[in-house]
Amino acid sequence: MTTRTSKDARSLIVVSRDYGELGFATSFLRGQAFASRAAIMLPDNLFASNTTSFLRGPGFASQAATVLPGDLSGDNGASPTIPAFQFRTLRDILDLVNTHKPDLVFLFSGYLLSNQRGVLSPESLDALLRYLRERGCRVITSDPFLGLAPQLTLAQIDTRMLTSGQTLWERWRMRLVLRLQGPRTKVVGVRSLEDVTHLYPTSIPPRGGNVPMVSFFNPNIVRAAAELRAARDALLQADADKLPPRWLFVVSSTDLECQHRLVGRRKFRGKVLRLLWHALAAGRRPTLIAPASILDGLSSKVPDLVELLSSCPLAEFEERLLEAEYVFYWNAFSFSQLSRLANELPVFLFDRGHLARTVKPYYEIARSCHYGAWEPPYLDQTHPFDLRELAELAARQKPAMRMLRERWQSSPTPDQLVDQLMGTGVKPAPA
Repeated sequence: MTTRTSKDARSLIVVSRDYGELGFATSFLRGQAFASRAAIMLPDNLFASNTTSFLRGPGFASQAATVLPGDLSGDNGASPTIPAFQFRTLRDILDLVNTHKPDLVFLFSGYLLSNQRGVLSPESLDALLRYLRERGCRVITSDPFLGLAPQLTLAQIDTRMLTSGQTLWERWRMRLVLRLQGPRTKVVGVRSLEDVTHLYPTSIPPRGGNVPMVSFFNPNIVRAAAELRAARDALLQADADKLPPRWLFVVSSTDLECQHRLVGRRKFRGKVLRLLWHALAAGRRPTLIAPASILDGLSSKVPDLVELLSSCPLAEFEERLLEAEYVFYWNAFSFSQLSRLANELPVFLFDRGHLARTVKPYYEIARSCHYGAWEPPYLDQTHPFDLRELAELAARQKPAMRMLRERWQSSPTPDQLVDQLMGTGVKPAPA
């Protein structure tokens, strides 16, 4: 019997509404042999801004393709593409399963596909998993909760954060429901995912129960030496042209809701506005990528040199991410930080982020799993920037980032992991 490998594997990637999960999915696909036989499904909020159309097949029927960020290792200069399909319902996914006939189905993430903001209902997710098992597909899910989901109880949740972004009536109703359920109620676990292989982008977290866990590291996210020299030359040229270095500030919708809950909508907007002006005063060109709701109140209060973006295709976002001198986050564990850290580019934090503030045990587990108990430096977002202090903090990050990358490199590449997955059987659906 011939052993099938990553070159033979047909894969289907299903992405939730979460932008970070799209980044996770593309980092798994980038520069890999198995990606040539993969297809990706995106929900409506990600599809239009991250796909392009090309002509293919008889009659030149238009087919959408997602554009993946380029291979940064230098082995492949062109940005690869992968067939992309939009989905809104369970039937959309099942139809593509029937036509694409995948061996492996990756959910980014199964937990987010059926949560409060998910595309599928919990019942639809259960039906999808049953159908995939019946067809003999191996199912893998990413896990934003780092193994905590099956045992996480209401007592371990800050319920104030669960209601961020909701109306007063919605907040009152949810709190009433949660209070009636009691502190021992499990609030995140999805029983049908408990025997699904869980995938992690850095290291495997402490095991919880019998959930199968695997990790990977894609060396193609690391820029080649020639690329690094080109980036340094570009910075020198920008200096010669009197263009200030770019600073990037990133606020996700969930982190914006978290900050609104912590300090209030108006106060947080004021903090961000002052940070942008502090960046200008430091001689830098600030770019803020954030939801439109906060940008609307800032656009008339900053000069044209400040770039305000409510959305950004993933490939463009990565270019901005790696081009920036410094990147600032309100989340200690944003997925895009991994690319910066793997390339030894400094990152600064203003806050722990929505998940670390919502799930009480999450922060220490995430810090250990992702960063080996290290963490990027935190800044006081009410203070002006001190260029000398930032340069010193950036320099101190270098040795830690190098050690982190070496730690991550102990995991298999995505192709190697797919080889392993192709060599293992599929668990039968529970009765």
